[in-house]
Amino acid sequence: MIRLLCAVLFLSRVVSAAVDACAVVPSVDIASMLGTTKNKGITDKLKLPPKATEGKVCTYVGKDNSATVIWIKFPSAAAAREYLNNVRDGFEKQSLKTTSEKFGSDDGFSFNNGMLAVKKNIWLRVNVNSTAGKVLAPDLTRQLMMDALRAN
Repeated sequence: MIRLLCAVLFLSRVVSAAVDACAVVPSVDIASMLGTTKNKGITDKLKLPPKATEGKVCTYVGKDNSATVIWIKFPSAAAAREYLNNVRDGFEKQSLKTTSEKFGSDDGFSFNNGMLAVKKNIWLRVNVNSTAGKVLAPDLTRQLMMDALRAN
């Protein structure tokens, strides 16, 4: 019975995350980080890159910080990783410094405005800024990225 309950809870979380891309980060994590769970900007009007099947931008605004999560789904992990590499190459062509990151077993990179990573066929971009002056909060950005990767 307990196994069945755990399976149902796990599947319901997976299904809800698949239906609502903004649910990739548990609301309790957003609340502890920003003091709010209210999403201020869900949009699926994101211009999708080639090969992408769906995507969303979710923005949360708290008292001291705001967070943005961009979630893009690809038909395969290879396509998501290819897009990650293309974005990084584009940044480097613009002379933007990037730093390789290891998020557990998931690869990604950080740059002056946030972090990017791929898990399976999901590409994620995360950034947390202070609401006073729009200064990047790297520790909170990393925490939010880890939460998003764990949830996928």
